[in-house]
Amino acid sequence: MTTGEHREHTPGRTPDHDALLCALVLAPDAFSRNRFFELYEQPEVRRLRRRATRVRGILRQLTSGAEVTGELELADGRRLLRYRIAELGLSRTAALSPLEAAALRFSLARARRSPVDPGDRAIVETALARLSERTGAPLPLAIDAPLATEEPRSTDGA
Repeated sequence: MTTGEHREHTPGRTPDHDALLCALVLAPDAFSRNRFFELYEQPEVRRLRRRATRVRGILRQLTSGAEVTGELELADGRRLLRYRIAELGLSRTAALSPLEAAALRFSLARARRSPVDPGDRAIVETALARLSERTGAPLPLAIDAPLATEEPRSTDGA
């Protein structure tokens, strides 16, 4: 490594996959493909990135007026989410892992500025804590900070 070069990812210090999935849902720019190129060469991490992108797509649709029409826990622990986009006449169904579902509900509550379910918060915080432990880096995001799609929150009570 030459002087001035900074390596963002150190081989052998691969983040916990659940933690990385959670971070990619909540703050995708924290682990950009350009800065962590070696990390994204791993097939499992590429799949994680696609899963996170799918969850963020569902979040975008739900914050843009889609209506949840049903949620069911499957025998294998996954959550089956059904929602409808009325103006398009479209219904979608997605089977989400427990972590994906918690990250989605967590993000949705934040986007709507409503209280986050304590169970979802615990799942998300536990996953993100493993991210920090595994990489030795501080958490890449503040989970109480506004989402990229949110306006900054006013602190003056207005």
